[in-house]
Amino acid sequence: MNWAKAKTTAIVVFLLIFVFLVIKYLNLFPKEESLTAEQINMAKSILSQNSIKLSCPIDRKIYYVSKLGVAVESRYDNIVTKLFGKRVDRYQNEFESSIYHLKIVNQTLFLESKYYQDPFELFDIKRSDYIKDYDGSYIQVYRGYPIFDGRFTIKKQGNNTLYIFTKVNPRRFEIKRTRAISALEAIFNLLNQQRGIKEIQNIKFGFYLKDFNVIQGQAIPVWRIVADGSVYYINGFTGMLE
Repeated sequence: MNWAKAKTTAIVVFLLIFVFLVIKYLNLFPKEESLTAEQINMAKSILSQNSIKLSCPIDRKIYYVSKLGVAVESRYDNIVTKLFGKRVDRYQNEFESSIYHLKIVNQTLFLESKYYQDPFELFDIKRSDYIKDYDGSYIQVYRGYPIFDGRFTIKKQGNNTLYIFTKVNPRRFEIKRTRAISALEAIFNLLNQQRGIKEIQNIKFGFYLKDFNVIQGQAIPVWRIVADGSVYYINGFTGMLE
């Protein structure tokens, strides 16, 4: 018997088992779980019995995720340079021209224009990085997940157009993944913490940076719930209202 070969084979097998166990422990292999039709129908029945209207579809997927490291865009130098020429004062936060009026407040850009422009071309951003949101605005996505803080809204104001733009720079997910609560758990957690809700209008899973005034931070997984016209964020791990 070739003991050297057997020893090498045993070591390789041991290493493969060790790697598999580590990966399984860290939840790097996403689990395939989802809500059943029976669970959703039961939840609808309970909501109906309590005179709460459900006006949106329910995401059945159970997500295994981690926190997302992000940085916040706070300068927008490229946009200012494009619209107003060279930026003289890097700390200036308000600009005016014959076409545009721009203000930067709390890392959010407010741009008023005398004519409408394609917002993706205006801000030099990729359409594929954004999805249409429930209210007609656009929301930033990263690896398929919405980042609710990164978004832009377009509003008509008489003969002018107002663009409200906030950008988040995603860095990386943490390695270890954890099971997030389901959409139904999020809804009932909200109802337990926020009394008097009459209608659930929208629910979507994504990420939310609670303290948006930081330069770098961690966006947490959340269920964003629109209820009675108000927006709520339910922590995807704890179920608490953020």
